[in-house]
Amino acid sequence: MSEVLSQQEIDRLLTGISSGEIEEEQIKEVLETKEIYEYDFRRPSRVSKDHLKAIRTLHETFSEYYGFYLASRLQSMVTINLITVDQLRYSEYVLSIANPCVVHIFDILETKGKAVIEMTPELVFMIVERLLGGNGTQPSAPRSITLLEQRIMQPLILQALETLSKAWRPLHEVHFELTGFESNSDFVQIAPASEIVVVISFEIKVAEESFLMNICYPFLSLEDIINQLNLQHFNRASSTEDKQKALQNLTQNLQKTKIEIRTELGKCQLTVKELLGLSEGDVLCLDRTIDNPLPVYVQDRLKFYGRAGTVDGRMAIQITNNVEEEIKEGEVNNGQ
Repeated sequence: MSEVLSQQEIDRLLTGISSGEIEEEQIKEVLETKEIYEYDFRRPSRVSKDHLKAIRTLHETFSEYYGFYLASRLQSMVTINLITVDQLRYSEYVLSIANPCVVHIFDILETKGKAVIEMTPELVFMIVERLLGGNGTQPSAPRSITLLEQRIMQPLILQALETLSKAWRPLHEVHFELTGFESNSDFVQIAPASEIVVVISFEIKVAEESFLMNICYPFLSLEDIINQLNLQHFNRASSTEDKQKALQNLTQNLQKTKIEIRTELGKCQLTVKELLGLSEGDVLCLDRTIDNPLPVYVQDRLKFYGRAGTVDGRMAIQITNNVEEEIKEGEVNNGQ
């Protein structure tokens, strides 16, 4: 017998109970052996649990890679944690967005559907402030982001879409294109109000501050590819080779990062009168002789000692030893 009863079978069952042909004890025995699932018809589950797990896994990959990118741009410690993957009606999602908001709309080219990336204004203000050289302070009063701030954020959103496309690639080739921006949730219309959407929520931590970001996919936008989502297939696709390639790319990017290296020839103290009396040809006596090793600082941290000289007519310094090695030798000598 099919798990879903037809109307005729339901009528015969009710007739059998009323006539006594089917006893209630028989029904209880069936109920005890048959697992019953609750189903809310007001919030139908169109995405299975296995598909939600696969969506969670690929967006965890997105959060890891995009966190690396934000850390390099903001020059600060950034971690992105996936909080929840949920399905709800689009009207419920829109009601959860506070105004003013920061919503970037993008097209899913393979399905001709739309989706959104939603950030809190506080997150955008902090990012813009840091990109412009500030410390990430927030405006004193809530406001919408300006056109200039939108332009500053656009490269970061484009990078988010590119990273998101790479995260989807092990399951399905998907490409995204940024098409719009809204600061009022009432104008964000990417699906009918009753349509089921999948909402992925992230927590973005920058230094000591935490912010929220959401990605919302209408079910209609994923319907053509969602049945291809398979967690086992994703695990096979996320092979060791892919992880090694990602690590290699990260290493190459780090090798291109520029850092400041400086040395200190010595120090001396002058009075203001002596400073004002300096002229060309005067000699300053430093506190370090020519035989003393010179400290070499990497990003204001003492890392090496060296000796000054010239190479091809240009000033240079030769590294003679490592500060950490010197500390270890000192610890060994103290132990003896």
